[in-house]
Amino acid sequence: KTTQIAERAGVTHAMVHYYFQTKENIFRKIYEDKIDMLKDPILAIVESKDLELPQRIDAIIETHFDFLKANPELPYFLMGEIRNNPVFIETLKDRIGDVIAKSCKKLQVELDDYINRGIINSILAEDLMMNIISLNVFTFIAISVTQSHERDDNKINLLLEQRKREIKETINRRIIKTEKQA
Repeated sequence: KTTQIAERAGVTHAMVHYYFQTKENIFRKIYEDKIDMLKDPILAIVESKDLELPQRIDAIIETHFDFLKANPELPYFLMGEIRNNPVFIETLKDRIGDVIAKSCKKLQVELDDYINRGIINSILAEDLMMNIISLNVFTFIAISVTQSHERDDNKINLLLEQRKREIKETINRRIIKTEKQA
């Protein structure tokens, strides 16, 4: 309830109502801010001229993973909203659909160049991004299910860092051609 939100934020209910009117508007503002927190750095990596494509792919994996590490409940929250609020998926598409399409189009041009030069295996940018997202997101879902109730933050952080390395290696093994494949 907005009264509970106001209480936890340490402000009056009238102030929350003045700025947001509804709980849905508060939610929309939060997820828009979260999307921008991820979208802007990913776009910067995609557009970067300082790194070669394989290094940028690693940077995309790391940036997305670290974002999820800082917001580990976000995947559950988004899945719940997608399931319970079909309009949410359209709002999400409106907010980031063009950005994803533009990024994938740019990445595909570079992927095709690397494919044509025999450096990487054939892959669609959309499939690459889906692989990155699914491997990263499922890590946080699996950790919450597999960890004991007695949280050991150091153990979890070590596990997450190992998992991030494993995801980068998995993606790289999928796309980088070996001498046998060349």
